[in-house]
Amino acid sequence: MKKETFLKYLFLFVFVALFQSCTENSEDALVEDPSSNWQLKTRLAVMPQEDKETFVWYRDLLTFDEYWGNETVEIDLELKSPVAASEFSKIDFYIVAEEKDGYNYTAPFNTSGKQITSVNVPESGELSLSLEADDVYGLFVNDFENSRSTKLAREGDIFLLYWVITAKDGSTLDSRKSLREGNRFGMKVKVEDYAPPVWEGTFDFEWIVVSGGAEQWGGVYVGKTGSVNITHLGNQVYSMDNLLWDYYYGGPGKVHFNFLTGETYVEGIYSEHWTISNINGPSMDIEFWYTYSDAYDETGTVRFTRTDGADWPSNIYSRPR
Repeated sequence: MKKETFLKYLFLFVFVALFQSCTENSEDALVEDPSSNWQLKTRLAVMPQEDKETFVWYRDLLTFDEYWGNETVEIDLELKSPVAASEFSKIDFYIVAEEKDGYNYTAPFNTSGKQITSVNVPESGELSLSLEADDVYGLFVNDFENSRSTKLAREGDIFLLYWVITAKDGSTLDSRKSLREGNRFGMKVKVEDYAPPVWEGTFDFEWIVVSGGAEQWGGVYVGKTGSVNITHLGNQVYSMDNLLWDYYYGGPGKVHFNFLTGETYVEGIYSEHWTISNINGPSMDIEFWYTYSDAYDETGTVRFTRTDGADWPSNIYSRPR
């Protein structure tokens, strides 16, 4: 082969290779261009705040009232996209509702929803959203098939939050039309039996019976008054600084309460015990005995009175001595 012919084919091969390489690089650059198909790489990260992930409805076991235990859902959101957040204008949020054996119960249900709010996108791309139960339920109160006349929330109520992200050029990403994972946030309403912390708070006491030994060794007397604070530790277990109401030999301990049965007992470092009697509205009488009661004639009774305006549950009792 002549040298000129060889160089001609070599030049042609190099030209084709360079052209193909430039073409591929151009295509890659087009794909990576944030303004091209930004919807494919854009999502809204949803981070609910702790204990605010959904609405909670309480059925009070003490008063039998029903009310919101948590009526505000708090959500932090972050717009993640190859496009700068400053290139977006707003996010519209939509709610879809479903009630058990009622409205929208058959899945897949209508995802068009109803608009709950609209938020401008800050330059940081980070924003927060607060959803009030009354506002969310208010959107669908005329659509629900189960009665809401006596109570708003029902077991099985589900709300789904969708969003439409709008760029400043008018293009949008509608999560209601997307099958991608993470295109919505679900809130399944919790309906819970609520046992209020009966023994938590500030309580007044008055010594109404005092034995000779108790007066001599315990520093108390008939008519002595005071107040104590009791703290709820959870699961109907409470902390009390002095299980014998300022009695000199009384110590800190725990009050255990079974909400369903009313049984109450105390646990302390001096083997303290209570006998509860004479429950009368906000007051009750409690007789005590402890480690040294028999040896030193140390017993007594206090009248224990609530200061929160509520009455003691009528079923409260303690283990007999």
